[in-house]
Amino acid sequence: MREAKPWERQLSLLIFFVTLAVYGLTMCRTIYTGDDGDFETAMATGGIPHPSGYPLFTLLGRCFLIGLQPLLAEPAMRINLMTACLGAGAVAFFFRFLCVALESRRIAACISLLLAFAPTLWQQSLSCEVYTLTALCLSASLWLIARLARGEQTLLPLTIVFGLGLTNNLTMALFLPGFLGVALWKLGWRGLLRPAPIAGFLAPLALYAYLPLAAKSGKASVLWGDPQTPAAFWDHVSGAQYRVVMFSQPLSTWGGRLWHYLSSFLAQELGITVCLLALVGLWWLGKRRNPMLWVTAWVFVANVVWATNYAILDIYVYYIPSYFCVAFWAGAGATAVWQLLTERLGGADARLVSLARVGTLVTVLLPLVSLSQNYVASDKSGNYLEADFSQNILASAPENALILNTGSTEFTLWYRKYVRSERKDVVPISLSLYLGNAVARLPWYENGVRRIYPKLPSGMAVSQDEASQGGLLHKLVTEALQEGRPVLFVADARGDSDASGSLTPMNEQLKPFVRLPWGIAERLYLPGTEPDKETVFQANAALWPNFVERGVYTGWAQADPFQVHLAFRYFDANKTMGQLAASVGQKDLARQHYQKALNLYGDPEIDKALSAL
Repeated sequence: MREAKPWERQLSLLIFFVTLAVYGLTMCRTIYTGDDGDFETAMATGGIPHPSGYPLFTLLGRCFLIGLQPLLAEPAMRINLMTACLGAGAVAFFFRFLCVALESRRIAACISLLLAFAPTLWQQSLSCEVYTLTALCLSASLWLIARLARGEQTLLPLTIVFGLGLTNNLTMALFLPGFLGVALWKLGWRGLLRPAPIAGFLAPLALYAYLPLAAKSGKASVLWGDPQTPAAFWDHVSGAQYRVVMFSQPLSTWGGRLWHYLSSFLAQELGITVCLLALVGLWWLGKRRNPMLWVTAWVFVANVVWATNYAILDIYVYYIPSYFCVAFWAGAGATAVWQLLTERLGGADARLVSLARVGTLVTVLLPLVSLSQNYVASDKSGNYLEADFSQNILASAPENALILNTGSTEFTLWYRKYVRSERKDVVPISLSLYLGNAVARLPWYENGVRRIYPKLPSGMAVSQDEASQGGLLHKLVTEALQEGRPVLFVADARGDSDASGSLTPMNEQLKPFVRLPWGIAERLYLPGTEPDKETVFQANAALWPNFVERGVYTGWAQADPFQVHLAFRYFDANKTMGQLAASVGQKDLARQHYQKALNLYGDPEIDKALSAL
């Protein structure tokens, strides 16, 4: 940052700390849902997360886990703080980029804070996800390429930062032609193909060596892909497991997906006014032949074309790079409008002073409005749903139990068992990973489970069809029960099947067994070995008072689309417990659980049952 004036550096630091303060106030205080448990388990145990491996993010997380241990007892909170720092850093570097590309510090500060308090970047900065690190690498690369375009010697740091970005998320590779074009325009091939920048670009890629080294050590609890061979390494780094959902949708529907991005994602993220300013900015940048128009246009098109053809549930987070581009164009549009107004006023000093005051007021108020509009929806500081759900599952598990699960809780159970060292006796088994699905069979997962449960039946000995039709699951449950191990089943209420929908629903696969309520899970029995109704009731009545249910019945569960399945599970479990209590004459307890279920969702069957009590 040496090229900047001291006050400009101080302003960028101020923007960083203001953003970090907001992110810190609203970040999740424990583990969140989704991939959090996967990443945090890999970080804590020296393991490998899901493709593409994310070595930079994993190693940074390990540093935060160790470095902040004396200050924060909760491991997940240390990683969440890291993600908040990365998000705030992305905003600060974006401010520096705007200062170089647009020169107006007031507009740069306003646009940067608008982006900081837009929903997606904000929410992704509050828990353990990789997207803020990609945003940081992208914004720092934009700052460096803007300086390169105006004649500064920033090629070496640019190649290093871009190379680091590739070790976090390979989507950065999509943006390379935009940066390469400006570098060639400014330096030519001779200036570009020098030993130092080539080495700067390639050196960070050595971080990928972490993956085969971690796999070879074999010490970690989670080693996705087991990338010890060149083929396995390439498959993992290139995301071969997920290629089936890339460009898998009909070309005829692409226009609708693009319109959904423009009218829903983009409009809701930055607002119609900012989008209109962006259109003005595109015209203004094109008129001035600003080289940053080429870079950001390429990043935008590459990002949107790729993301609109990637069929996954949380695709909205993949659009973050495009939001940086649109925010830059909006800053250019605001600069154009400002210049037009000042030119129209000419030498009217008093009016210019008034206009400047209005401009300052607007640049302060707009981020505050965005902050107030998105605060409640973004705030995760009181969100303990996933953490409490997994804790309740473990608290209800009998000694040495197998815990079969089909939803996001599989990763959270990894976190509790392998990171927090809770319930070392139980064996969590992810059915989607063990049984396989339309994406892949995952033998590495089976090998990992066998380290703590050597009697796990081998899925490699059966065909995919046999596994999907229930043969492998039947063998697993039967042998465990015959051995005397309790077996719990935690259904994912979103579908009660694997995420791809390719497996026979779990209800069908579990038909040979007796399924009885067990707190917020179910317990499986061989036919003829199940306890009587009174015994089941007494067992469940003893479990429920020990459950922690922060936020379940006060709106958190229904407000978060990625955790709403937990609300369904609590609803089903409370309804079942109400029915069980009513069947043994415990009317007060039945009313209590029926009411808890109704606090989540309306149900005519429960209304009828309540009126009959």
